[in-house]
Amino acid sequence: MQGIMIFIRTASLGGAIMSPTRTRSMSRIKAVSSVISKATRPSHSSRGYATVLDMANLLKTSNAAAGTGFKRPIKRFWEKANIKTTEEGYQINLDVRPIRTSSGHPLVVPHNKTALAHLIVQEWATLPSLQIKPHSLPLTSLAARAIDITKSEDPEATKESIVNALLPYLDTDTMLIFAPSEEYNGALRKAQEDIYRPMISWAEEQVFGGAKLSFSDGDKGLTGNMQSESIKGEAAAWANSLDVWQLTAFERTVLAGKSFLGGIKLVNRQISTSELADAVTLEVLYQMKRWGEVEDSHDVDWADIRRQIASAAVLVITD
Repeated sequence: MQGIMIFIRTASLGGAIMSPTRTRSMSRIKAVSSVISKATRPSHSSRGYATVLDMANLLKTSNAAAGTGFKRPIKRFWEKANIKTTEEGYQINLDVRPIRTSSGHPLVVPHNKTALAHLIVQEWATLPSLQIKPHSLPLTSLAARAIDITKSEDPEATKESIVNALLPYLDTDTMLIFAPSEEYNGALRKAQEDIYRPMISWAEEQVFGGAKLSFSDGDKGLTGNMQSESIKGEAAAWANSLDVWQLTAFERTVLAGKSFLGGIKLVNRQISTSELADAVTLEVLYQMKRWGEVEDSHDVDWADIRRQIASAAVLVITD
């Protein structure tokens, strides 16, 4: 994730949840992710705006009770986070001054992303102090990433480098690796066939022109998986066709779920965030059923991947 600068650089957002208070923030992250997951499709109805208000109330309540760990909190120096409408879009301000990205650009989101603008304001409005945790500002960090790509010296070259870095995930895609049939009495393989096969077929038809994706079959032993150059070419062409905001959401989803296909489904808004999170953690869920859950590990990972996927889904919502 990209760092965020408030007039001067103050905080870097990225990495895993490492705060001593991360278990106390678990319920907050789960609740916030569940609300965001309802907003994966655009809506012009009052229900769409109600979702934003619900999200705002959750952030206000949960952040107020979150605590700041063992360090003495750095007091907020602003009274109000707000939106200023400009010709370029919605500029997010703290009082009268703009929040800035790590590259020094004002945090401005496009006019057609009203929900995103309001939720970013809510992230800052409910921040109890400047003791910023990695999970505190997921939407702000994504928006900053998209803006910095747009404002880079060569945006197209930057986009291409991101796509090239993501292409290897197509070879090792979570949804293209099938467990042996005998594992978990065949239950895991059946679940993978039921969930992954329709997603694979959809991607083959919609993105890869009917070409078949190769997959790793656990019944044939431990074998690697490699897509053809033509498949990779189609994947690169599709990803490069995305706008910067879509690509930023796609990047976050692929990195979080280790699934190129999952990113395609999310950007095309063909899957809910909860369904995608369950799909990319399917094997882990079966492991937990057999061996049990490791407290402060599996539960934190469960919440974190939903937070990341849900924040990416918000990024592709348009008015």
